[in-house]
Amino acid sequence: MPYTLSELVALFFTYSVIGWIWETIYCSIKDHQYEYRGFLFGPYCPVYGFAVTTILVATHPFQNNVFLLFIIGAVVATLFELIASIFLQKFFHLKLWDYSKLKWNFQGRIAPEISLFWGIGVVLLVKFVQPFVQKIIDWEESYTHGYEAVIILAVMGIDFIATIISVKKFHTSTQLWNTKINDFLDKHKAELDHSKLHAELKKHLPSLHPHTQLSWNARRLIRNFPKLKVIDANKFNEMKGDILAYLKNMM
Repeated sequence: MPYTLSELVALFFTYSVIGWIWETIYCSIKDHQYEYRGFLFGPYCPVYGFAVTTILVATHPFQNNVFLLFIIGAVVATLFELIASIFLQKFFHLKLWDYSKLKWNFQGRIAPEISLFWGIGVVLLVKFVQPFVQKIIDWEESYTHGYEAVIILAVMGIDFIATIISVKKFHTSTQLWNTKINDFLDKHKAELDHSKLHAELKKHLPSLHPHTQLSWNARRLIRNFPKLKVIDANKFNEMKGDILAYLKNMM
């Protein structure tokens, strides 16, 4: 192994934070509004940490071969993105990104042009970013002697548990909203103007409110992931922006 266990934890945390900073800045600029990205509460995206740490280990023998570095980096990063997408959908009923509009995508989870971006990113990372990051980690290791890794694992472990609880409550709330909307549509389908159905539902949100609160984290996910979909709550997905605005006005 080219890295010690405590170094791997430090690398994982460092690149989780860097990934969060990158994604927050990029998406905030792209969508013209501040977006606090990341699935967990804290300012880190573990998918970046896992992917980059695995890439650094996998590409260590090939770091002087730019072509192999690009290929292996693109493959590993794409695989992580695919696994993360399936994990979020299976365990949390969420879909946070969708590449369906990109050519040759697979189920909207991954796409060749995104993989190309990952490959280029890995080359730049290994050649220019990692040497600097490694110097910082070496300096930290000389002072903390591995204790930093224990603190990182404890903090992120607690965060992960808190996020699971939050997302489970979020899913329950979306089911209640979805049921309320469907019941309303079934009850009033004969009298509703279907050409203005969205407007009708928006108007009746106060009566549809199931009186369950969406937590700060749930509202953040809806607001900062425009393509977020709750897999088993189609009507909630259609109305999530209006529901969020309605709840905000109530506060």
